[in-house]
Amino acid sequence: MSLKKFIPEFRPKQKGLNKVLGSLEAEVMEIVWEKQNCSVKDIHDELLNRRPIAYTTVMTIMSRLAEKNLLKKYKEGNAYIYTPAVSKADFSYNIVSEVMDSLFEEFPEYAISHFVKKISGENEDNINKLEQLLKAKMIKEE
Repeated sequence: MSLKKFIPEFRPKQKGLNKVLGSLEAEVMEIVWEKQNCSVKDIHDELLNRRPIAYTTVMTIMSRLAEKNLLKKYKEGNAYIYTPAVSKADFSYNIVSEVMDSLFEEFPEYAISHFVKKISGENEDNINKLEQLLKAKMIKEE
């Protein structure tokens, strides 16, 4: 699944999902991932516990997230029920893949150099994981 259609811009200075989603979109997605099945009212009630927000604003955000293929919706009675179209883990993996692919396509030498420098400064476990992944890749290609 390509996420290009709902990653219009990558904002590296932002935290978490705000790097690729608006702050309210990110907050709504976090709630939906937690609850799995919810209506606009469910999300609105949850957000109202945090701050004042209009029901129609929540409805608009959830509709946009469905248009971006992040949420699925189905009709249940008079309400729509929303579920995640992609897990948080898959979403995160795809974002990282999209960003890394872009960097490796445009600046391969710098991307690799920085990646090695960054992981070398991390704990020994990360270096061992990288080494195992590289070995597995090399064995596959033989």
